[in-house]
Amino acid sequence: MKWLATAIFLSAGTLLSLNIEISRFGFLLFLTGHVLLSYWFFKEKDWAMATQNGFFIFIDLLGIFRWFF
Repeated sequence: MKWLATAIFLSAGTLLSLNIEISRFGFLLFLTGHVLLSYWFFKEKDWAMATQNGFFIFIDLLGIFRWFF
């Protein structure tokens, strides 16, 4: 699951940095990766990383709102 999230993050970062028509979908990829890792961190009781990913989910949702609506 961690490797899948890593691949998603790399894809999302690349997509956003290209600044092309579909770049906004990078935020959806980031959200997907952060939700996956949050599940993992909660399962492992890694509260510091779960908290960090919770904040990243907020940032992802803010980006989705700004770019899509």
